[in-house]
Amino acid sequence: MTDTTTCSPYAIKDSSTYVRIRYSVRVENGPFIKGAGEPALMDFVTGYAQVIPGLERRLMGHSEGDKLSFTVPAEEAFGVRHEELVFEKPREDFHFPPGMAPFPGMELPLVTMGEGPDSAIIREVRAETIVIDCNHPLGGKSLRYDLEIVEARPAGPTDVCSEWQERDNTQTCGCAPKEFVLGLPSEGDEHLS
Repeated sequence: MTDTTTCSPYAIKDSSTYVRIRYSVRVENGPFIKGAGEPALMDFVTGYAQVIPGLERRLMGHSEGDKLSFTVPAEEAFGVRHEELVFEKPREDFHFPPGMAPFPGMELPLVTMGEGPDSAIIREVRAETIVIDCNHPLGGKSLRYDLEIVEARPAGPTDVCSEWQERDNTQTCGCAPKEFVLGLPSEGDEHLS
């Protein structure tokens, strides 16, 4: 007698699913971010905010072997741009090591009190000031994914870090820098404190 029972593939759920994908992602109508020549591999556990919300949502209900193509709008990726997160600061607020000169595109680490961006990008260096942007570099951009689900299964105890379980991943980001590593906010930056 032959067993004709077949197992249904495991469908990705909104929490505690280990997922491994082979993918490429690009800015919609723009350059590749990952997987330009050869698709990249990524794994994560759903429900722990390890990937952008729009990617995780679009995988729900899908199974190993599924091939998908979709666009994640900016609101579900790295968020929309906020012009209030672009600051012009006096050069003396920044303390660069000797021999290091600021330049457009330079990434600066930030120290925040709680949630917020962890870096800023120098957008412009002027004679007396520096313009920094605390938006995520991909803020305001929709992302185009082409992917294959390589593995989908219930997450095991070795897939989940105990620190993830202690955090509340439902809170949104505050996105307001509290302190610049290379200089403190100037007076008049009330929205920073």
